[in-house]
Amino acid sequence: MPDIFLSYRRRDSASATGRLADRLVEHFGPERVFHDHASILAGEDFAAAIRRAINLSTVVLAVIGPDWLEARDEHGTRRLDDPNDFVRLEIADALEAGLPVLPVLVEGAAMPTAAQLPAVLADFARCQAVELSESRWRYDSDRLIALLQSRYAIESEQPPLLSDPDEKLVLSWPGRLALDLLELATHPTRLIGRRQTGRAIDHLRAFAFLVVCLALGNTLLLLGLDRYLTLRESGDFVGFQLFAGVLELFVVTLVSVALTVAWRLVGSRVEFRQITLIMAFIGGGAVLGSAVGWLVWSLGLMLSDPTLIGRATELLAGRTAGAPVTLSERAVLVGNMVQAAAQGPARAAMVFATLVWAGTLLWTAIAWGSFRLSFGASRLRAAGATLLCAGLLGAVLALSVWLAG
Repeated sequence: MPDIFLSYRRRDSASATGRLADRLVEHFGPERVFHDHASILAGEDFAAAIRRAINLSTVVLAVIGPDWLEARDEHGTRRLDDPNDFVRLEIADALEAGLPVLPVLVEGAAMPTAAQLPAVLADFARCQAVELSESRWRYDSDRLIALLQSRYAIESEQPPLLSDPDEKLVLSWPGRLALDLLELATHPTRLIGRRQTGRAIDHLRAFAFLVVCLALGNTLLLLGLDRYLTLRESGDFVGFQLFAGVLELFVVTLVSVALTVAWRLVGSRVEFRQITLIMAFIGGGAVLGSAVGWLVWSLGLMLSDPTLIGRATELLAGRTAGAPVTLSERAVLVGNMVQAAAQGPARAAMVFATLVWAGTLLWTAIAWGSFRLSFGASRLRAAGATLLCAGLLGAVLALSVWLAG
């Protein structure tokens, strides 16, 4: 999925836009630039492809030529006044989504004022424009590329361009990582969708994110169980991490296989690696968020009774003398212990932990939409794939229980 979306009118600036697209592709690569002439496949729904590309982009470049503002249809109506005009829809959707919109003036065009634009595009008039002049095209396009790299952290395998001596902010990998994590937390579908480039580096990053989240999540789990120091001293910490990590990776892989089958059953041609990339981000974020909530919840209980977590763990495991035989009876006793300890600071911590879990659940639900956006599927097809996946996983679980019993 692209980082840079090019919005333009074909009768106004097709040549200049094509030239700009070639320059951007030369520096950033074709997978990072959306130019409808080259980016929409034959037979693909044009409007749906445009909307999906905007939702997944980092920045929208609105190319403005001499006739951009006053372009009219066959009836003499100004195109910008038509609610169904594609250029109007593209910019309005980007502004509504909170995406940065960068006007690019070509062929001597001037930036329109708010009074000249429809009300829905009024904010567009306040966007700072850049100019690409014919006499210094290479210099101006280099400055634009440097701006895209420095301000919006768009990656390129080419060395950074610093056409402007004052433009020295080119983010190193820690800076890009921080921005990616921030966007993953706030706009997960946008970042995950842009990682669907097919490049090996994007899959390696997703896998690394998953492994780090699992390791952190397992560590937080041990801290909440008051078992971290015990395992470190006994030397079993690494063994626990390996065992838990392999088990969690198996679960993520199993869900990915079920999702691949489900999406293919609903008629979408998806690859297993596309599914695993999305699942790596969703699984890693969900595990880490759940572990943070668990740590807050358990620390709150420890403030009330430092031995509670340990006693509850022993009771659930059936290692307490005189403990009930059935797991459900032991769980009831643990629940009574927790309820009795949930006073004062412990109650506040448990409320905060509940909010963390609710936020993690909401984030996971939003991030799950990455499947629909990345594959360009309808909501009905996405819902069908999710239900089929749940059915397949349920069948596997039932079969496992039957074989174990």
